[in-house]
Amino acid sequence: MQCSVRLTWFYPVRPYVLSLIGYGGLDRIMQTIFLSAIYCFLPLVVFICCVSLLVKDYKIWKALLASLLGMLTVLPIAALQSTINGTKLLNLNGLFGILISAIVLNGLVEEFVKAALLFILPLRKDGEKKAKRDFFLCALTAGLALGCLESFVYLIAGTQRIGLRMVTAGVVHTFCSGLDGLFVYGVKSRDVHVLPLLLAILTHGIYNYFAGFGEGTPYFYISFVAILFAAIECRVRYTREY
Repeated sequence: MQCSVRLTWFYPVRPYVLSLIGYGGLDRIMQTIFLSAIYCFLPLVVFICCVSLLVKDYKIWKALLASLLGMLTVLPIAALQSTINGTKLLNLNGLFGILISAIVLNGLVEEFVKAALLFILPLRKDGEKKAKRDFFLCALTAGLALGCLESFVYLIAGTQRIGLRMVTAGVVHTFCSGLDGLFVYGVKSRDVHVLPLLLAILTHGIYNYFAGFGEGTPYFYISFVAILFAAIECRVRYTREY
């Protein structure tokens, strides 16, 4: 089984760029990057527009700030994963070892960083219900922004089956970030519930573990169960935690 638990969407794109140079130079490169950006970030734009239309008092600047924070998580995530990989502490063999590596590198590292940056988002002061709603929406937006950026890197790197990867990357980051947001909101409102963060870590790690089996195996589709579980837990924790 080939199961990568590293930051696969951060792989170098140099070979693909060099191939583009051979077929049209920098103009073709810029055109490809521009079209790829539109294609990958369209879900984020649609999501923000829909939320802005459906939630009348939701501030667009919060959505933009959340999107920026979500994309900025790439840098500390890459640094931490690279550092951990460099120590070779998680060079584990066997299925169970790979599962532990996935939970630590993809689950713990990525969700910890996302949660940490969500602390930058301010809380509304005009009611607990609106404050929770806005913070949760911002957390979802941040996760979707990271998922869109991940898809963008996949696309310009020439990754195969980009359509499926765009969907799974965006959805898992969105719902796991929503769980992170519920944890951070609890901390900010002095009503701490750790379970949403733990669920985000475990769900993300399990998703990456089964996604690593490849689409030719039945185990791959268990990753979709992990995504569905994250979506359900977002709904459950949003209505029950606070």
